[in-house]
Formats: sequence, structure tokens, C-alpha cells
Amino acid sequence: MPALYPDLLGPAWAALAPPVRELHAGGARARGRFRVRRGRGLAARLLAALLRMPEAAEDVAVTLAVDPAGDGERWIRAFGGRLLCSSQWRSGDLLVEAFGLVQCWFRLRAEGGALVFEQARSTFGLRGFGLPLPRWLAPRVEARAEPLRDEVRVDVRIFAPLAGLLVAYEGRVADEERGATPSARAGATPTRPGAPEAGPAA
Repeated sequence: MPALYPDLLGPAWAALAPPVRELHAGGARARGRFRVRRGRGLAARLLAALLRMPEAAEDVAVTLAVDPAGDGERWIRAFGGRLLCSSQWRSGDLLVEAFGLVQCWFRLRAEGGALVFEQARSTFGLRGFGLPLPRWLAPRVEARAEPLRDEVRVDVRIFAPLAGLLVAYEGRVADEERGATPSARAGATPTRPGAPEAGPAA
């Protein structure tokens, strides 16, 4: 069975930079350093704590393990001692990522060697029985993985309805055999022009 991301991207897979392909080719084991921010509003802080989102930190060690799971993958991220796990699979031409009972559906595209996730919709429920969430109730995820020499720079922002930004994390990861970058902030590229700010100081 083809790996999830190459299967979804088809010919566009070849347009990704080698480090980005390596991270998404299935079975990745990577590590790096990230900066993690949380929204400042009370509702955002409470919801982020309830969902066990990563704690805010300027420079935290991160590991990633991607394992096959049925016809999809299980992504296991560790921010220090805090796990953030999700299940991913294909539905038509979309990637579905599930955090518990909430599923976010993405279109994938290659852009200048980077992998861009464009959220199409959200559903709630079990796989195969999810109910569409209206926009005002749906979580919103913005994500991008771009090459930075032989590493991958990751930028992810998660928003919740009414609460706004829950968590944002950005940093660099490399295949375990290559070793990890010494710092999330050292040499990090600035936020992309036009990218939304992470709320009142994600």
C-alpha cells in the first residue's frame, strides 16, 4: 500500500523538497526544537489545558514518530513530556486528521518545495460517522512544512471557535539520523508575510 502523503499528492509529491518528502514518506522518526505559544484569553487557556495542548515554551525538545495504522498513519508528537497524538487517513482527495472525536479535513498542495495544508472542513464523531461542523463551531488549523537546508521548518496554529488561538508551535525538525537543530530560535526564519498573527500574544 502506498504511503499516505505520496498517495494523496500524486505527481505533486515530486515537487516537495527532499527533507519535506522524507518527513512525510511514512515511518518518520525525527527530533528538533520548537517554540510553543498559547492564546492569552481565559477561554483559550482553559480549553488548551483541557485538551492537553503543549505548554508554552521558548525552546522545547520535540520528537515525532509516524507509525502505520490500518489504511492511514498515527502521528505521535512529544513536546518535552507532553504528547500530542493524532490519526490520519485519506478520504477521496483529502487528508483527514483526527484528534479524538474531532476531525479536520485538508487539501494538500506543494508550494516552492513546501507542503501546505488547506483546511476544507471539520466533522465531529467516529470515523465514517462524523457530523459536519458549521464554521462557527469548527476548529481551524493552519499548517505548513517547508525546507530549511536539510531540515524541515514546521509552522502550526490551532484556533477554536469563540476562544480564538489555542496553541501555535514552530521550529525545525530533522531525521534522527541527521541530528536535531540546537535551538528553535537560532536561525529561524521570520513569520511568512501575510500569515495571521497568533492572537494577542499562538
